[in-house]
Amino acid sequence: MSLRMPLHSLLIRLTLMLGTLLSSGCATVQQEPAPTLSLDASSGHARFIGPISWDSVHRFQALVKGKSVRVLEVDSRGGSTEAAIALGYWIHQQQLTLEVSRLCLGSCANYWFPAARKKLIQPGAIVAWQGNLHYQLLQHEQPELFEQKAVTLSGDDVRLLRQQVSLEQLFFKQIGVDERVCWIGKLPPYKADGYFVLPPEDLRRFAIREVRTEIDYSARSVERWQPQFPVQKVVLPFGGAL
Repeated sequence: MSLRMPLHSLLIRLTLMLGTLLSSGCATVQQEPAPTLSLDASSGHARFIGPISWDSVHRFQALVKGKSVRVLEVDSRGGSTEAAIALGYWIHQQQLTLEVSRLCLGSCANYWFPAARKKLIQPGAIVAWQGNLHYQLLQHEQPELFEQKAVTLSGDDVRLLRQQVSLEQLFFKQIGVDERVCWIGKLPPYKADGYFVLPPEDLRRFAIREVRTEIDYSARSVERWQPQFPVQKVVLPFGGAL
């Protein structure tokens, strides 16, 4: 499913702005591994390793076209919001199992992880959030909620951002997931400076279910990856409204 539109170039601009915002304070993140797209047709196991872009998504779509895919293995620090949402629709429609072999950050965590029917986070791997487009808009509309200051946008940029947020919210409505999972850790009392991790029992509160992890996944993943980029464990209060 393609989300291309006449404002495509301007939406890319917004994506780059979001990337600038979300990457602040993350200079120690290691270099992205060599991109790899592959499919084992006999097992239905596909791999998407590396950054998310329209080019990589189009090449992946061509690779799997007409093929039966059951498991999508990912290792990505994210990338293009628009391209990730497009493939996220496909992941949801195919009812795939998403296997995180190492990293699933940014657009991977926002749009691919929640879109899958089943999710497997391998021992030592991590899925972490740092905000989405709606989070960026909220920083402008309700700055008192957040510690991190918003990137300055012009009036035209804010209007375009609202259009992109409407597409993002439509995506979350279609997959049946509460998009607050992308930015809940930025709110008090957590105030995560960088990425944040949620345990599987809290993910269920956002309608993200069937998540398999190692024991004590949140604490272990944060301990392993904190030397590489800012990340913290967030545990929501028991019961009550989010």
